Amino acid sequence: MKIRDGLRANYIYGFFVVFFILLFLRITYLQVFRKNFFQNLAQNQYYRLIPLSGKRGTIFDSKGRILATEINTHSVFADPFFVKDKETTARLLSENLNIPKQKIKERLMKKKRFVWIKRKISWSEKQKIKSLKLKGIGFLRERKRFYPQDKLTSSLLGLTDIDSRGVDGLELQHDSYLCGKDGMVRVLQDSASREVIITPQIIAPQEGRDVALTIDSQLQYWVENFLEETIKKFSAKEGSIIIMNALTGEILALANYPNFNPNNSREFSPQTMRDKAICDMFEPGSVFKAVTLVAAIEEKKFSDSDTIFCENGSYKIPGSTLHDVHPYGALNFREVFKKSSNIGVGKIANKIGSQKIYAYIKKLGFGDKTGIDLPGEIRGNVKPLSSWSKTSPYMIPIGQEVGVSLIQLVRAYAVIVNDGYLVRPHVTKAIYSQSGCKETPIECKMVISSHTARRARSILEDVVKDGTGKLADIEGVKIGGKTGTAQYFDTKIGRYSSTQYRASFVGFISDLNPPIVIGVSVFEPKGSHYGGVVSAPLFKKIAEKTVKYLGGEKNMLSSAGD
Repeated sequence: MKIRDGLRANYIYGFFVVFFILLFLRITYLQVFRKNFFQNLAQNQYYRLIPLSGKRGTIFDSKGRILATEINTHSVFADPFFVKDKETTARLLSENLNIPKQKIKERLMKKKRFVWIKRKISWSEKQKIKSLKLKGIGFLRERKRFYPQDKLTSSLLGLTDIDSRGVDGLELQHDSYLCGKDGMVRVLQDSASREVIITPQIIAPQEGRDVALTIDSQLQYWVENFLEETIKKFSAKEGSIIIMNALTGEILALANYPNFNPNNSREFSPQTMRDKAICDMFEPGSVFKAVTLVAAIEEKKFSDSDTIFCENGSYKIPGSTLHDVHPYGALNFREVFKKSSNIGVGKIANKIGSQKIYAYIKKLGFGDKTGIDLPGEIRGNVKPLSSWSKTSPYMIPIGQEVGVSLIQLVRAYAVIVNDGYLVRPHVTKAIYSQSGCKETPIECKMVISSHTARRARSILEDVVKDGTGKLADIEGVKIGGKTGTAQYFDTKIGRYSSTQYRASFVGFISDLNPPIVIGVSVFEPKGSHYGGVVSAPLFKKIAEKTVKYLGGEKNMLSSAGD
């Protein structure tokens, strides 16, 4: 019996010896060989890495007024590991953040330590969620893009996405400059999972560069208001305006209507946000006659006294018939453009020849991008000479069978007012960084003689004094320009619409220093569709403000210098 008890004791003793040896070996293995694994596991339960976005650069106008900046906000995130009652948590978050419950629940079910619930929430939303004291739900401070001028310059500035990356307009064009470099922060959540404590382990984000524009917010404000008034007065569909420094190509104002508020961009369609002055193409109508005017003068084909018989308003051409709004007999060269005679311009262009007309169309930049520093610019549509029909030599010079953008027209008229130079339009004045300032260079090339430009300018000033552009005239100011009334070619019916028109006026203020070009285009006006009735008065309103504002500014600068 004693022997049996002794054997039993030995077995028990041996068992515990083996057990403790195995336990010791296991502990040694875990402590030595699996040490890093368990340290990481413990840290992962309480630590996480969260990206920190670098502050996006600010966009200023030419006077230093802020057009786009960043403001602080908060975002809601979750640590699914600590969210035990996912159903209730998802329901409460859904009710207060206006997000589908199932979408939140799917995020809470992920095998991750960090998921976004909603980015960049309002202050009231933050307070509601905070009061719920939900376990595993926290807040992180972020920045969001803010446009303090609301709708002002909206189609020009464009938009950013939720991560403050540019997706349209200047925000997209200069995204590589404006966008800061991201950093990283390691955060520790307390045992109650109620707050986030930021540790010193931070990789600091870098700020983006600031961008200064050529846009003047004061001019922009007037332009947008006047455009909206005109659109509503004539119940038009849309319209665009550009003001440009003719010597440098600096865009002082660029407006489209309808416009939008980039702070609430979800409420607007992509079509509303489109920069129509740069991205849309249309048949220009009579404003395009400036090409024939320049070509005729440069090629020395006509003197001012040369007469052209305008067929009393109706002229048969190959494949069609040209008509004038009013029947004219004999008109001299200047009068053809003052009266905007389609027949007269067609005959002048025919004498110059198609090859020369095509050459001047290209010289003045049509059919090519202007190179403006904005995304989405179109080339327009200029048919190669080999594709011209028998009708084209008469139709293209009067602004049909050709597609242009408003910025192309403005640049072409700048050639006439700046003594013959084709400039590159631009809206960016300079890009700033800690290391210095990168200014936009002025680019131009001479495409016609100064003599041609001066004579064309004189004729276009007559158009405003006592021609089709009389409603654009300002007493005591040298105004020149050309009206345009173009029928809309309806692709659905395969012909020109009898109800849809584009009314345009492109003109210049030649006695300002520097001279200014203003382009106005209104689509589908009702009541009247003529450029001289719809767009010329709009030009006048803008020109009057521009002369007083820029002229007064020059006087103040001169007085300060004295």
